[in-house]
Formats: sequence, C-alpha cells, structure tokens
Amino acid sequence: MDSLKMELPHSVKRYDFHPIQRILYSQDLLKISPFLRRFIKYPLCIVQPENDEEVISILEMSRRLKIPIVPRGAATSAYGGATTLKNCIVVDFTRMNRFELKDGSVVAESGVVWLDLEKELNKAGYALRVYPTSAPASTVGGWIAQGGYGIGSLKYGDIKKNIEWIEVADFDGVKRVKGEDLKYYVGLFGTTGLVLRACLKLRENRKLSNYAVKCSFEEALDLTDGAYHASYMNKSLGNMIGCGDADVLLLTFEEPPSDLSYFDEVLGSKIWDNRFNLLKAARNADIIFTEAILPYESASEFYSKMANFAVKVIFTTDCVVFLGVLPLRGYYRTVMKAVKFIKVAEKYGGRVYSTGMLFPHKNIVGGEIKEYKKAVDPENLLNPGKAVQGNVISRLIRLAEMVP
Repeated sequence: MDSLKMELPHSVKRYDFHPIQRILYSQDLLKISPFLRRFIKYPLCIVQPENDEEVISILEMSRRLKIPIVPRGAATSAYGGATTLKNCIVVDFTRMNRFELKDGSVVAESGVVWLDLEKELNKAGYALRVYPTSAPASTVGGWIAQGGYGIGSLKYGDIKKNIEWIEVADFDGVKRVKGEDLKYYVGLFGTTGLVLRACLKLRENRKLSNYAVKCSFEEALDLTDGAYHASYMNKSLGNMIGCGDADVLLLTFEEPPSDLSYFDEVLGSKIWDNRFNLLKAARNADIIFTEAILPYESASEFYSKMANFAVKVIFTTDCVVFLGVLPLRGYYRTVMKAVKFIKVAEKYGGRVYSTGMLFPHKNIVGGEIKEYKKAVDPENLLNPGKAVQGNVISRLIRLAEMVP
C-alpha cells in the first residue's frame, strides 16, 4: 500500500484510502452472509479516473506492482461482479460520464447512468433501444460488463445487439472492438479489459403506449407480437410491490394496436411507471434475486414449476428471462431456494442469467473466451475470480447445487 500512496498522486486526480470507503467498496448489491464475508478482501484503495490517460496509468501501476484491479460502475448487480475477492485497486468509473450524439447513435462513457442518458436523448428526438431495469442507477459500462436483457429487448434483443462498438483499455493500451469481437468483453465483468465507452444504437423517440392484460402465462405468450417491450408478473410479486393481486402482462408499443378492447391502459401505465421498483426493493428490503434464461418452447413448463415463487418475466427476441424474488427468511435456506430455481431451469433447457462471482463454473462463456483472458491478462490482474474463473464462493455454490 505504501507504493500506491507514493505513486497515485502522480497519476490520478481522485483517489481514496479511507478505511470506511474501502469497506463500502468491497461489495455490490449481492447480499453476503457473515460467514461468507471472510472470503471477501477489502480493496487497498479506490480511484475515480476522469479520462483514458488516468485509466492507462492505473493499469500500468497494476502490472508493475502486481495489484489486481476491480472495475465498478454503480454496483447494482447482484452477481458479485464488483465484489473484491483480493486486496486490489477498485476503479470507480462514475466520473467518466460524458456522452455525445453522433449520426443517429450516441457515444457514452462508461460511467453514464442509463436513465440520465435516456432523458437527454429524448430532448434531441432520440431514445435508447434497450436499457436495464436498474436504469435509474446503473451505468453504461456496468451493464455492458454484465450483459443481458432489459426494457426493449422484445424488439431489439440484448445489449450486445445494440452496440456499434466499444473502446476498452487493457495492459496494451486502448482498443476499439465491434462485431463478433464484442463477445470477448460483453458479459465478462471486466476480466478481459476495462470498458471506457460505447457507441450505442438508438431509435426515434416515439411516444410509448402501455397496456396491461390480466391473463395466464400461456395466454401471455400469444399476446406479445408487435410489442416493443413485454413483461409478466404473477400475483405473488404484484402483492409484494403494490401492483395488484392478479397475474398480469405489461405490453408497451411504439405504435398502439388497432384493437384495444382487451387492454387496461390505466393499469398498464401504473406498471410501466413502476418498472424500476425492483431496484428500489433490492436496496430497501431483505430480498434475494435469482435469474434464469429459458427457451420459449419450455418457458410454460418452467413457469408452472415455479408457481410458489414471486416471479417477473421479461420476453425477448430469442428467449424468456425469469426473475425470482425471494424474501430473506434465513440466509442459507433462501439461497438454497435460489439455487433450486436455477437447477429446475437447467432441467428445461435453461441456463443461469449471468456469471459474475457466483457462477463461473457454469461455463456459459466457453473455452475460447478463457483462452482470450489468458492472452490479454497473463498475470490475472483484471477482476480475478470472476466470469471465467472459479473462487471460494462459487465452489461452495457448486457444492450446494449437488444437494437433492
């Protein structure tokens, strides 16, 4: 730490060694029991770069001093991607928050907050194609690092399909990545490079129309055609978050359907206006999330097996995303329920939503990505123990999955 204290003032404007800050920056939204906390290490310091040059300086320092780096946005992920498994430098990107509109797309730095970006784009006649359900707080770089689906994914797909290019920094400098090569960075939690900025595809800022339909899950599957966004929640979740006591489908359209006789616009607007309430619940309540991705052909069977869960479903272009919301009633008992959710999904051809710190053993990224990690980060300094590498906690989860 002494070397860091001597060198950082010459390379970075904003840095912090305060013990309380180091504790606060040691984990993200993931809830960790006191027993598991023993496997978490406090960062040595927190830096907040304001430009590419400072990021490069931090990387050079990391390599020279052999100190790992953990990148961090708003820490709204519940996968432990920003949790510090080693004494490290936490790179907080929230001060790299500039963006520029260019030729119908927007170039946004890693620390830009999604909802702030959407509001500014709307003023210029544009809108994001997709954004996460944690948009009021989560950052551009954070969601790209985790990957996945969100608002608008029924029409436009996952975040990777809505990126023109990204610029990333690693130990060789800054590079621009696009096309098929995005697979080496999107969803990998900064283990192959630090996301500096992204060029995002946009849509015209059309007024969205929101409608709700009280229906079964099977009926919902037949009602999503032509919608920009569609999500479904069962009555257990509706009661939990104050959105009614019936199973209900939210449909959002860029152009309203001709037949509105089946739709409730008042309820649809209420649910749409509360589309970010699960983020608030995660911050203010004792709950654990569990997520899985299912193919459309087995989604109904999986849903029927999860009838005792509070569930939200997001429909996308190519899959169905299930989010289970579990009140925390005994930490390990609740964790076992979350593990069961994923185990059942896998029986129906599904998979875990993301990797992070919890599920690198699921091997959803493939051997090619692991080899790429070794090539660009031979000393394993970029967010070690995440996405492509196991750790103590992921090994304990693997053992828990073996329980019948």
